Amino acid sequence: MNRLAPDRYTASQIDMQAQNAYLDAIAESEIPKAMISVAEEHQKEKMRQALQDICQRVITEYEVEKDGCFDGNTVSLKCYGSLRTGFATHSSDMDLVLTSPSSNPHLASTESDIPRLLEKALLKLGFGARLLTRTRMPLIKFCEKPTPELAVRLQEERNKWENQKAVPLKDVAKKSADETTEGSSIPGRMDEKATPVDRAADLKGGNPERKLPRGDADETSSPPMLHQHERMDEPELPRNPDSGDHGIGNDAFIINRDSSQQNDQTEKPDAAIPAPGQPTPDKDGADVHKKKHAVPPVAKERREAVLPDKELVRLYKLAIKEGWFEPGERTTIFNFCRAVEGGISRDQVAECRAQLLSLPDVLNRYRPPPDHLLDYPKDGVGVQCDIIFSNPLAIHNSAMLRCYNLSDPRVKPMVLFVKAWAKRRKINSPYHGTLSSYGYVLMVLHYLINIATPAICLNLQHVEMALRDTSAENTQTIEGYNVRFWRDEAMIQHWATQGLITPDRHSTVGSLLRGFFQYFAAPSGGFSWSMEVLSLRTPGGILTKQQKQWIAAKTEVLDPVKAGEKGQEVRQRYLFAIEDPFETNHNIARTVVHNGIVAIRDEFRRANRLIQQAANARVTEDLFAEAAAKDDLNYRYFGPRPRPQVAKAPVQAANAT
Repeated sequence: MNRLAPDRYTASQIDMQAQNAYLDAIAESEIPKAMISVAEEHQKEKMRQALQDICQRVITEYEVEKDGCFDGNTVSLKCYGSLRTGFATHSSDMDLVLTSPSSNPHLASTESDIPRLLEKALLKLGFGARLLTRTRMPLIKFCEKPTPELAVRLQEERNKWENQKAVPLKDVAKKSADETTEGSSIPGRMDEKATPVDRAADLKGGNPERKLPRGDADETSSPPMLHQHERMDEPELPRNPDSGDHGIGNDAFIINRDSSQQNDQTEKPDAAIPAPGQPTPDKDGADVHKKKHAVPPVAKERREAVLPDKELVRLYKLAIKEGWFEPGERTTIFNFCRAVEGGISRDQVAECRAQLLSLPDVLNRYRPPPDHLLDYPKDGVGVQCDIIFSNPLAIHNSAMLRCYNLSDPRVKPMVLFVKAWAKRRKINSPYHGTLSSYGYVLMVLHYLINIATPAICLNLQHVEMALRDTSAENTQTIEGYNVRFWRDEAMIQHWATQGLITPDRHSTVGSLLRGFFQYFAAPSGGFSWSMEVLSLRTPGGILTKQQKQWIAAKTEVLDPVKAGEKGQEVRQRYLFAIEDPFETNHNIARTVVHNGIVAIRDEFRRANRLIQQAANARVTEDLFAEAAAKDDLNYRYFGPRPRPQVAKAPVQAANAT
């Protein structure tokens, strides 16, 4: 297939110059707005250092009590993601990985007490902290200055976990009483006016009233239990979508909830709705009315008999949007909606309403989305970050993206432009069915390495210098994955300044963006969303979904961390496929649902259309116009569509003589 490249455009040279100028002007305006300030970077680094001091104290006290000796200096809290790569935008969250090589079991193990101890310590210091365990890997969601209401809810969540542990009830009651007598509704809450550095300094012996707790005996003597009872039925806490340049991508943290696994119906042919009065089968052919997780308890009467007209119209439209009801049934619904909205007589509305009772009882499946009372606000709670446990692949991945950033001065502004555009157009939320910012970074790099002519960047995983580097850091394998790449930052910068990486030193950011948007928007000759996989590691940058066997959505069970435990189930989707540069069996875009990929492709087409209009100076819309907020594309208000029951062929009688 001939790939689109800047010298193959059908537009005239004059048209292309106008389009380039249009994008350059937008870049000049929008990129400075998107960039993180030096002051904000310093603030986040100060917070990282304070958190590292806390982690060192918590882990050292625990390990000394357990084993008698421990070197706390081996504990580190390293920054990865956008702040490490240089692709951070304004208000990006900070991504941190906690390592303690001498701790056994390792921090990510379910047998480790340290994540829970750290969560408790942070809460008692007045920070916001919540440990998530039903994620691709455990992590702590942290905020510096939680609101009083949020702080109370986070502590209640922690208390709920403690009360669910396998300890005698009298011990739980005693613990709660002890914590209540500490003088605050939030046990151990520190002076709210104290800065993070003040708090960290107090941990080193300054104020005995603020001394860090060492944890209850039951926490240090046994591993956290009953993880399956944690309240994790909602999507993971939202965060600033700009923070997605993780070494493993934001999607690595998507919670494996039932609703996310059940929302792949648009990847399959629509199922037929059973006839009125017939039970609705689930995927196993069983009556879903007998399954509590599939359908709510049977109501005394149908919603059609009790809800107001306008609410029925809203629910029916929502159900149709999710693919419920057959064409003939929808006609009945449309007649009712027109009657309500058209202001006709009450008798006619009542007649249309009565006909709704002949339809399958879909409305009793309705469940509103959960209230995310533990969500962190986007603003007003200070520095926010994710603290993950022992993820060396993320460190190597961020180091490689940083090297790409250093390889050409146009890489960073192009990435910031695309990230800011995706955020403004509401297509960069893996928690709601679209793509992480990390995914967009890989799309930009794919274009600059493999599509732009001549290439702007070298493939750092295949360049000769990577093969020559025989250092231990570059030749090791991490969890069985090859992490080799050209990682000499000083040499890469020298090559970039000498023009040794690319002969193209004249193309503007605008001209590269024009090619980028056309490549991903083109109906032919560009990227094939349905057939191809973006692969930064692969020479040429493209694999097929067939080659990867990334054909249909599936549920995989990860190896359990602890013997005897059930492995975590992870839903793998391949509607959009971006191979992780190191962890090659991981699809960075696995969070993208059907409605998500439709939204992403529509936005690329819209952007390309506006760019084409710039040739005639008749751009009809603002490329960076704020899009309307999108619903959670993962969430289905009426649950999963049932699969059709396949009629079995009648059993043939034995041949009669």
